Amino acid sequence: MAATPREPAASRFMGREQAEVAAAPVVKRLNAPGMIWVHIQPVTQRLLLVSELGVAKGEDFTQSMLDDLQRAGWCEEVAYHASYDQYWKMPTQEAILRMPALYNIPMPLLNRIKLSSKLVKQGEARGFWMRVRMRAEDELQDNASSSI
Repeated sequence: MAATPREPAASRFMGREQAEVAAAPVVKRLNAPGMIWVHIQPVTQRLLLVSELGVAKGEDFTQSMLDDLQRAGWCEEVAYHASYDQYWKMPTQEAILRMPALYNIPMPLLNRIKLSSKLVKQGEARGFWMRVRMRAEDELQDNASSSI
């Protein structure tokens, strides 16, 4: 009796067929050139990609997005919004200006960056925002060659 070749058995998990090849995860990248707004949540310090200043809901940064931000980003504006009842917690202007450096985001000299801070009503978004310009590859190469 000759052995007949068997088809590979489909793997099952909890009564369902498993796919042979797992789908590759979608990796979102930050496109350059362009402008983006980054919101730093006050409690968790997570970075969110938001549509504009004052918006606190957006897309969480992935590691590849953070890598792009640190490599090609150039912070041009920083803003901090605090609620009226928490005005005494508002950081100093120097602390607000130094926030991009905490996330390793390149920026111009402190006197050349735009700064804004304001008090907002209860229920409005509060926290820290950065407007970041994503630099093109040729601009990154020019900066690298001039710093050598």
